[in-house]
Amino acid sequence: MGHGGAMRGWWREICSLVLPTECAGCGRGRTGVCERCADELRAGRVRRVYPVPTPAGLPGVWAAAPYADAVRGMLLAHKERGMLPLARPLGGALGRAALAALAGRPGGEWALVPVPSA
Repeated sequence: MGHGGAMRGWWREICSLVLPTECAGCGRGRTGVCERCADELRAGRVRRVYPVPTPAGLPGVWAAAPYADAVRGMLLAHKERGMLPLARPLGGALGRAALAALAGRPGGEWALVPVPSA
């Protein structure tokens, strides 16, 4: 990351301390992510998911929560607007999904693949 990216990141962090943003999940509060939305990520049931249409030969895909509503808002805020306070709750959900994927393929190959927002 060049100096411009570092400056934007620094500026975003300072602004979030001085001017807290509304919850990325539900829009309430001024914390970036409220406890209710963070709990939604923690309480999500990890399960195997199948995109529609499901491509032939697609390996197992696991998700920690449905990609909708508050979860979708938090993911987009983190990926597209760089809301760093979301890293902890999203990382916890990602960890649970990764453990479920590993349990489903003991000793097998697996990959962590980022999914674009659009």
